[in-house]
Amino acid sequence: MSARFEHKFVISDAQAESLVSALGEALAPDETAGGSYPVITLYHDCPERSALEAQRRGAPFRSKVRVRCYGSADGRIAPTTFVELKRRDGGAGAKVRARGAPDACAALARGDLPAVTLVAPGERAAAAEIASFAARGGLRPACLMRYDRQAWSLAGLRLTLDRDLLVRGENLRPAPDDRAFDVRALPPDLRVLELKGEGAVPLEIAVLLSRLGIRPRPYSKYAAGMAALPALSRCN
Repeated sequence: MSARFEHKFVISDAQAESLVSALGEALAPDETAGGSYPVITLYHDCPERSALEAQRRGAPFRSKVRVRCYGSADGRIAPTTFVELKRRDGGAGAKVRARGAPDACAALARGDLPAVTLVAPGERAAAAEIASFAARGGLRPACLMRYDRQAWSLAGLRLTLDRDLLVRGENLRPAPDDRAFDVRALPPDLRVLELKGEGAVPLEIAVLLSRLGIRPRPYSKYAAGMAALPALSRCN
């Protein structure tokens, strides 16, 4: 598990376009489908929603388990699924993940230890760590989210822009490029900007963000998705 920082911003379409234009050729598109692809994320939590409450309080020490599916319905992007355990310790974060079929990853996120055998041998240590954590917490699926991502590398950093955040609280089975969503977790004219890396954000990039009025703010896709769902769905 490697340590890293992660800064989040909620910005307008106009700010996003200005930022991308200003950075220009310094942005190198992610190798995945030219840097543009859909993301499906299944979040897990305990019945008491302790992970959700920790996100809402901005607790400095918190953890979450999710299943993340990549891929496109037209086959342009090969389907790939990971189960992930993310931990935050103050300003630093760390992540461990294992790759597998969607159903195997979903089972691991529920704490199904025998599902460790369903992933490749090289993934099993990470899978066992995630499944053990999920089992101890009694984790179960909480909500499923879809969004469209643009991703670049930038001066040793990773920069992503996510838009069209959609969520549902039923039929919680992850599948690549699932489009059966009708509840918005974020207005359509806003995007989530994330900067990730090690060390510090380069000064020139920090100055550019400030000039464009882009300032960091706490933001959790999971918390935003749960807040957008009807009360009945949130209690599932």
